[in-house]
Amino acid sequence: MENNLTMQELLDMQEEELSKINVGEEITGKVTEIHNDELILKLEVGFDGVIPAGELNLEKGQAISDVYKIDDEVTGIITNISYKDATIKISKLKLEQQADLKELIEAMENRTIINVHAFKAFERGLYVKYKSYTMFMPISQIDTKFVKDTSEYVGQDLDCYVKEVNPRKNRIIVSHREVAQEILDAERKERREQIKAEREAERARIRAEREQQKAEREALFQSLVPGEKRLGKVTNIMPYGAFIDLGGIEGLAHINNLSWTRVESVESVLNVGDEVNVFIQSIDPETKRIALAVKDPDQDPWKLIADELEIGSVVDAKVLRIIDKGAFVEVKPGVEAYLPIGELSEGRVNKVEDVVNIGDTIKAAIIKFNPDNKRMMLSIRELTREPEEDLTQYMSLGDDTIGNVGDVLKEKTESSSEEE
Repeated sequence: MENNLTMQELLDMQEEELSKINVGEEITGKVTEIHNDELILKLEVGFDGVIPAGELNLEKGQAISDVYKIDDEVTGIITNISYKDATIKISKLKLEQQADLKELIEAMENRTIINVHAFKAFERGLYVKYKSYTMFMPISQIDTKFVKDTSEYVGQDLDCYVKEVNPRKNRIIVSHREVAQEILDAERKERREQIKAEREAERARIRAEREQQKAEREALFQSLVPGEKRLGKVTNIMPYGAFIDLGGIEGLAHINNLSWTRVESVESVLNVGDEVNVFIQSIDPETKRIALAVKDPDQDPWKLIADELEIGSVVDAKVLRIIDKGAFVEVKPGVEAYLPIGELSEGRVNKVEDVVNIGDTIKAAIIKFNPDNKRMMLSIRELTREPEEDLTQYMSLGDDTIGNVGDVLKEKTESSSEEE
């Protein structure tokens, strides 16, 4: 029957079919022809569809044939219907823009990040691309730092927040600065937290180390035994003695315990950093004080000399110091004795220096000796005193003995006078 229709009737039928199709509707067709400036589709409704190159959303420099092949299915939105030649104009770009616009609105409302491509720079900012949309990024929204040359950002892909979407004004504003600021803030926060964690870890390590050192010091303190010998290191020197580290705890070696001989200054015996053997003298559990001695208790010259000398022994001594009532002399290194002024001579001595002087070497007899208390008294007079005459020959225990020792001495004196 259709073959019997007139041309007008056919045109009327075509117009009726075309009238069922509305601009703005979504439609799909298969590619039948590919040209440089357009794409021809065979539509489901029986008409041809045309998509101009500008409505295909091609990338810069892309040709239609680079993207589409014959029989590819393409969906777009009807933009115009030509009743004259029965063709339907279609835009793939507008369809994509509808979906992309929805994404942009959701990104703005939900404050989600989108990635855009900067493709053009000018003085006030950048033009950026997100799928089918070209958007604007003001210069103040490009970066956290001051931007002098916007062209430096062309070609970069930037994460952004959508700040404004206004389809009527064809205005979409995005900001990379806010994303960069959040990243910077997050990095700073992470760094602060990292530093805080590192400091807390370091404090914990120091606390643990101190606790361990404290435990080690306590164990060391408990292990000390008076009289034992330990190796120590001089840490500090004071006028009254030296502090010596025993491996975590310190003890004090008083100046009097540095040597058995007289010490004028601590520095003359020890220096900071010296390693020295010391002897534990005493330990105070309450104050944690430790008294040390550098001098060896087994080398106490008073103990050694006790086996050599006794009261009555004659010794050579060197005069060290002189006072009004006598002199102090050195019998042996570490052993000093007292020489009273009354023991200097048989005769009266008005001044010690009349008999001895500092540096003199004298001979004297020991008249008092107590090595436990480190006391010794000497006498020069004892050496010069004439020995008493032995009177026992005049003493008899017989019955005919008359008188006493005094009588004998009287007789002896009288006999001496007669001889004179």
